[in-house]
Amino acid sequence: MALDGGARTLTRARRRARPRRRHARHRRLPRRRGRAGRVKALGFEPATSFHRLGIDFEGPVEAPRPPEGVTLHTADTDEVRREAYRVQQEGFADHFGFVPLPYEEWLARRQASAATDWSQLTLARVDGEPAAMLLGTNHFVSDENRGYVLSLATLPAYRGRGLGRLLLRTAFAADAARGRRGTLLQVDANNTTPALGLYTSAGMRPVLVIDVWRRRV
Repeated sequence: MALDGGARTLTRARRRARPRRRHARHRRLPRRRGRAGRVKALGFEPATSFHRLGIDFEGPVEAPRPPEGVTLHTADTDEVRREAYRVQQEGFADHFGFVPLPYEEWLARRQASAATDWSQLTLARVDGEPAAMLLGTNHFVSDENRGYVLSLATLPAYRGRGLGRLLLRTAFAADAARGRRGTLLQVDANNTTPALGLYTSAGMRPVLVIDVWRRRV
């Protein structure tokens, strides 16, 4: 085809954006051979790439044991949810496209999603202080019988201590115990932390790459 669906989307985006001439417009497109040249010809430039990664289970997965001083808490209280929210907001503050939300709006969005299961939110505390969080959802359960990590964040002061790996492996074990075939997540390739390396070192492999293109208007 001369123009695939992604290129048509970009053309429409450019036309709609012309009257505004004020902001950058972004479009996410699955990576395909030969697409980059056509997209650049429409005036877009690369912004970032998102990698969807996955891991399959071949049986039960043993949950890791938290190191001394680290405790894990599920979101069975409003206090835990609020602390996890703060970690998520601060942990993602420097990430591409992040838009901060007040707690009430963040909570309302989670409550409105049928994929939300608060038992899949885990907060890690270090010496009693909130330090890292992971929020899993059921987005891919009905189609693929896989768990999904929607958010994984660590506060800057606690990075480099293995908390992300601890929460990720805990999520793997929980998904396996629920009878899931595996776990999926999506990560920005330009993540300000070495997240992509963490996920691949934990056994996850690329499933899909989505390129984000930007045009100044």
